[in-house]
Amino acid sequence: MQCLQIGDVRAALLLLEQGGGTFVPAAIWPSMDSNVGHLAPAAEQCLGERRGLVLRGQAGALVVVAYPVDVEGELHGAVVLDVADRADGSLQQVLRQLHWGIGWLATLFLRTRRLADALALERARSALDVLAVAGEHHRLGPMALALVNDLASRFACERVALGIDRRGRARLQALSHSAFFEKKSQFVAALENAMDEALDQRCSVAYPPLGEGGGGIAIAHRDFAGSRAVCSVVLASRGAGIGVLSFERQEPFTADDLCAFEAVAALLGPLLDSRLEVHRWFAGRLADKLRGTWAHLRNPRRPGLRVALVVATVLLLGVFFLEGEYRVSARAVVEGEVQRAAVAPFDGFLREAPVRAGFVVRQGQVLARLDDRDLLVERQRHLSEREQHGARYRDALARHERANANVALAQMQQAEAQLVLVEEKLARAEVVAPFDGIVVSGDLSQLLGSPVEQGKLLFEIAPLDAYRVILKVEDRDIRDVRAGQTGKLVLAGLAGEVLDFEVHNIAVAEPEDGKNVFRVEARLARSDLELRPGMEGVGKISAGEQSYAWIWTHRLTDWLRLQAWTWLP
Repeated sequence: MQCLQIGDVRAALLLLEQGGGTFVPAAIWPSMDSNVGHLAPAAEQCLGERRGLVLRGQAGALVVVAYPVDVEGELHGAVVLDVADRADGSLQQVLRQLHWGIGWLATLFLRTRRLADALALERARSALDVLAVAGEHHRLGPMALALVNDLASRFACERVALGIDRRGRARLQALSHSAFFEKKSQFVAALENAMDEALDQRCSVAYPPLGEGGGGIAIAHRDFAGSRAVCSVVLASRGAGIGVLSFERQEPFTADDLCAFEAVAALLGPLLDSRLEVHRWFAGRLADKLRGTWAHLRNPRRPGLRVALVVATVLLLGVFFLEGEYRVSARAVVEGEVQRAAVAPFDGFLREAPVRAGFVVRQGQVLARLDDRDLLVERQRHLSEREQHGARYRDALARHERANANVALAQMQQAEAQLVLVEEKLARAEVVAPFDGIVVSGDLSQLLGSPVEQGKLLFEIAPLDAYRVILKVEDRDIRDVRAGQTGKLVLAGLAGEVLDFEVHNIAVAEPEDGKNVFRVEARLARSDLELRPGMEGVGKISAGEQSYAWIWTHRLTDWLRLQAWTWLP
């Protein structure tokens, strides 16, 4: 029509896009057998520049008019005319005529696009409706049955089946309009083979084959279909096939049907994957995780994961097979090696107490004084009695009264003994330090004038150059402690210095803070340290070589054994 309206057109060519940027002849004038190869350069230039062109040959032998078919910024092709030579104004009129004449082609393309968009929208709506039906169920079984029933009625299919990928093989999960089915029947086996065929190819398969799409191998589908039409689409999630939807009916499936099925499958894949995760038991999820980890390890683009796995394996083997020093930890306290008690020598009253706990004292230094006024009076009384009995004794001797002399002598000796006792008490009225040391306990500064009983503990004194360490070892660790073992000690007051010690004795157990602990006595290797009794810290006793795994887990395993023994019949 354009060529007849323009007039004097010797040849014409209409190029349209076939797909992928390829343009092929859609129409040739005056006939499809006409040779229009001389118009190809002008067509290429017009498509490249995307504008109307007028090209003249030498001496007007060839005049070519080309105009692109551009619809809403999308290039669909070009129209090229070989016309007779004419004036420039007439050629511009030809371009204008082509511009308006191409409008019906633009309308055709727009109508085709609108129709495709409407079909896509309808497929999307159907897919969303199916997704809403499936999303109403939280368990895999009810969801699968509701899904296949809805698909069968929505797409007018005789039967719809859902298969789940189980270790690379499709297993039938649900069949439309069938609450139960025989899993080992020939029908189910043939259907699962058809599903495997689609799942292995990771593409949709239809039988009878479609003109476009569904071009996969359909041998199993042909064997299963018989006189019916079968179409299978793959459900995928995170790039992996997880299931297959199979549709059956008497009429062959079309390309539009396949597009609708694939739209449904695209939305159902992630939802089905989430339901499978909930449906699986722990062992199934663990197997999936292991398979995923193995796939990552085999991926050559992730060498860091392999290196990390090798390092972790080496460390784990080292933990189980390498041995290290096993040390028993315990709270430690420093005590004087010898602690001397200063007690009240007799019943009396406290007169003076110049020292208290924490004072450093020297040998012979007065720690406390008792009131000796009563003793002085008693000494004077016994002195008087001794003089009286002595005078009686001498008088009896002078009179030769042997019996009276013996009585007087005995009374004089008794007074002498009482006097010696009083003198001894007077000598011990001052409580003095037995050696150089530190007062560990005792504060009598608030008890001056109060009575004290004979033997009452007044002070405890420890030497300044002789100490011992008391380790409080829990009863679960005492089996590994022996006399003669060595260890190291860190005190809170000397946190920067590690002290060596040797276990000397293991004493009896005693309760402390709700636990049963053993007092383990140890001797420090050094005696030149400025220590004070009562200093605390943490000591570790070397108890031999053990594997690191045993060192870190033996307490837990011992506790588990004890609990098992307690609770098991």
